[in-house]
Amino acid sequence: MNKAFISAVCMTKIGRHFKLGIKNLIHEVTACMEEKTGSRPDYLIIASALSALQTHQLDIASIATQYLGWNNTPSMRVETGETSGIAALELAQYIVRSGAASKVLVIGVEKMTEYPSNKVNADYAKILDYDTEYVRNITPPNYAALVMKEYMRKYGATRDDIAEWPVKMHANAVNNPYAQLRFPVSKEAVSNAMVISEPITLLDAFPIGDGAAAVLVTNESARSKDALEIVAIASTTAPPLYLREDITELPATKAAWATLKKKLETRKLGEVALQVHDSYSIYGILTLEALEVSDKGKACSIIPNLEYLNVGGGLKARGHPIGATGLYQVAETYELMINGFAGKQYSGEYALIHSMSGPDYNARLALLRRW
Repeated sequence: MNKAFISAVCMTKIGRHFKLGIKNLIHEVTACMEEKTGSRPDYLIIASALSALQTHQLDIASIATQYLGWNNTPSMRVETGETSGIAALELAQYIVRSGAASKVLVIGVEKMTEYPSNKVNADYAKILDYDTEYVRNITPPNYAALVMKEYMRKYGATRDDIAEWPVKMHANAVNNPYAQLRFPVSKEAVSNAMVISEPITLLDAFPIGDGAAAVLVTNESARSKDALEIVAIASTTAPPLYLREDITELPATKAAWATLKKKLETRKLGEVALQVHDSYSIYGILTLEALEVSDKGKACSIIPNLEYLNVGGGLKARGHPIGATGLYQVAETYELMINGFAGKQYSGEYALIHSMSGPDYNARLALLRRW
């Protein structure tokens, strides 16, 4: 089969863009991409988890082609909760590998500031099972709080230990021009912030913001001079949290990693550019352990030493426009490896991107390699 490459990326700054609609955000990244490549794609895929709920728009992909004037361009919307962005990338690489298209533009977009936070959070909670969790008023931060409490009990981790995560993410975001929260925080500030679901505080959680990111996936004949190869994308699912024997493990992430780690040969993940899902601090910590970067219960101690971990600040500080987040992770990684990003340059060969929805209800891992 054909190889698939990431040949160009574009991003908007994540924030509360009250004067921009979802189509305006799409236009910003497509205009950026046309300026970079000088051409239009053969296929358009849009990842958006909440467009139907927040902007009342079904089939946003077709509406986007109309708005852009891209007549006769095949399009599709992808939605898999918080992993929508990497799922769209997964589909794009299959289209390119099959030979059905040579250039597929993947756009992740989310408009999350049209309503007050209580409605946004209610819509976001629908990533959980509506019949068995949502209607019983169980929300994603509730689950994160339960997991964090159990982790602290089981491994003796303190509140300050967990705070290592948001402290590092905010420090990284200071140098990211696209990040939503570009300011440092202290462990004390994290612990003393407003409680969302005890022990989760406001500074353990991602901010609500709008954003769009675009990634151009091409075959070898259409790839740019500076390209990253998509080596493989692994995806899997897991049982709900309430049916797991150990809620401090991420079974979907572990299963996806088991299918990919042989492709890294003898390299250690601590030595590669790594993007992980950290909608709440505890999930970033658990992901390091699921990916075997750290032993169980030990991840907090190594966080300050991981130079190429979430260089843009992660979901925690870069922001988490749900359907776009995975593509922000990809775009940041591309820039880090090709041009330098957020004050850092990664000269290694491989990068790994992790995305998951809810408490690891589905997980996706994308392995990229410098070409």
